[in-house]
Amino acid sequence: MNTTEGSLPDYLAVPGKTIPSFHCRVGKKHDDRQPQLANTYGYPVPGVQQPTPTSVMALNYFASDQTWGNILAHGDFDYIVIGSGFTALAFIQKTLDLDPFAKILCLERGGFWLPSHFQNLPIPFKMVLGGPSETFPWTLSRKTFETKELGFCHGSCPFFGGRSTFWSAWSPRPGLDLLRDFPESMKETASDEQFWTEAKDLLNVTTAAQINDGVFGSLQTAIDDILQRSVGKIPTADYAESAPLAVGRRSPTSRLRFNKFSVPGPLLGILERQRQLAKTNQGAPLEIMVDCAVTGMSKSDADDGDGFVRVLETSKGTLSWTGNNTRVILCAGAIPNATMLLNSFESCRDTVGKRLTGHFVTHISARCPVKNIAGWEKEPEGRLKMAAAYVAGKDPKTGLQYHVSVTAVNSPNPKDDEEDAARECPDYAAAATLDQLTGSEDYVVFVCSALGEFTEKNPKNHVKLNKGADPTCNVTLQYTLTDDDYACWDVMDAATYDTIKQMAGGDECESEIEWWDEATHGWSKTKPAVDTIRIPGVVHESSTCFMGPKEIGGSVDELYRPHGIENVHVTGNALFPTAGSWNPTMTMCGYAQDLARKLYELKPRSKCEESG
Repeated sequence: MNTTEGSLPDYLAVPGKTIPSFHCRVGKKHDDRQPQLANTYGYPVPGVQQPTPTSVMALNYFASDQTWGNILAHGDFDYIVIGSGFTALAFIQKTLDLDPFAKILCLERGGFWLPSHFQNLPIPFKMVLGGPSETFPWTLSRKTFETKELGFCHGSCPFFGGRSTFWSAWSPRPGLDLLRDFPESMKETASDEQFWTEAKDLLNVTTAAQINDGVFGSLQTAIDDILQRSVGKIPTADYAESAPLAVGRRSPTSRLRFNKFSVPGPLLGILERQRQLAKTNQGAPLEIMVDCAVTGMSKSDADDGDGFVRVLETSKGTLSWTGNNTRVILCAGAIPNATMLLNSFESCRDTVGKRLTGHFVTHISARCPVKNIAGWEKEPEGRLKMAAAYVAGKDPKTGLQYHVSVTAVNSPNPKDDEEDAARECPDYAAAATLDQLTGSEDYVVFVCSALGEFTEKNPKNHVKLNKGADPTCNVTLQYTLTDDDYACWDVMDAATYDTIKQMAGGDECESEIEWWDEATHGWSKTKPAVDTIRIPGVVHESSTCFMGPKEIGGSVDELYRPHGIENVHVTGNALFPTAGSWNPTMTMCGYAQDLARKLYELKPRSKCEESG
């Protein structure tokens, strides 16, 4: 095995030149990062004229072809992370915080596309939501396709950062009572305050009441006060709170635009930190390989019986190792994780994919006169104002959970406010449209997106292998609705209407509420038809490899490992026995950090480490 400067093995990229500040692009050392001395600045011949985004990023961020060749030949890693989304970030961050010398290889099936959340980019980028940016790595069952309330399941974003560049940023903390049927080990982990503190710090979770950026502010205070006073008048609701949101910058109280959190920046920040540590022999570089799909895992000898995976098949060659110290961390999402396990291990087919949960969705929009909002008056300068709140409850008969994500908007100048309203709305898919805001200058417009959980007691919901030739998508996905699901959906819709009524002034002001009717594309005094508010598209798919003993259908043990497999670990809401209704991202990240902590504690320590 060859080594490079600083005694790094050649399968770890040599830390290159870095830029401590933008000023280093000028002055005497401005050409430090122009290493091609035989062809500098177009002399004596022109340089590369058609660089690709991946080639530009690979120079300083991703593994080069040369480094990848060395990885295939003799790479030796502590952890191979499959995926580059939220749980990958959480696992990598915590692992390297505990041990900066941990050798990590992160494999992403797609390339580099968006550097940030699409709402942080100029407004024309709204067109990238959905369409070609969303892939569906499964065959959808006809039964799901023909269920009008469902229709499909939202897909994956096959690029660096995954779904984090499109998510809605809601990050509620579920109480232990909402972790229905979770094993005691998961509840015990979540009972430690540090579990939530670290997850919140990672995502920079900030309540809407704390943002106060000139858009969130006085209206937020009024809506929070109304809901906290009146939540008891919503029969099935348990609590209301200011929306907990993951924000992208570390100073959310400054008077700057609300910025949504996404993974690419923080993950590349960790890469940069590790590069600097490696230069002074205080850590190991983080290796990231893009455009590299993992197609399967296997043990080196099917008859050895030791349960260790030592082979990863990828679209760029076979990764293999001989020891027992490399661990594979599945961070690819609930269905891709299940697909990988189903294709790789026959023993997993007894449980993986047999349970499938997630969330169904309702969208209701309404408006009421500004005067109906208790404790709030429009400011004379006429600026855009928004508020975001979270209301959670349960169906008393089935125990199934729901929540209502509330966005309230007053736009005195809709055309001028359009861009800021689009940027700052927590959930762009449930944002007030220009048509809704035009003519509503003296109203507060409410856009409510409600999520309810599918029951886990539905054997017709599943992920099953089919005869497809591509092992990254050779599964059939099916969601159906039971009577309990329909009952919870009815309760959730009623709670959403009640939430709007309370914000709009209560029973005495109900007659002044107007409802958006998508069928007529206008405001109406009549509530819209049910089939116009129940939005097709399942979200937050869960439970495909839930934690628990095999006897009850569980797929992974308390160390997040598929039963019988020693060095493969699952992350994400695939682990959850039930979906709950809460947005899962922060909880997923917390458990990924917990996995990192547990694996660190299992690593053998040198005497020097143990003593100090």
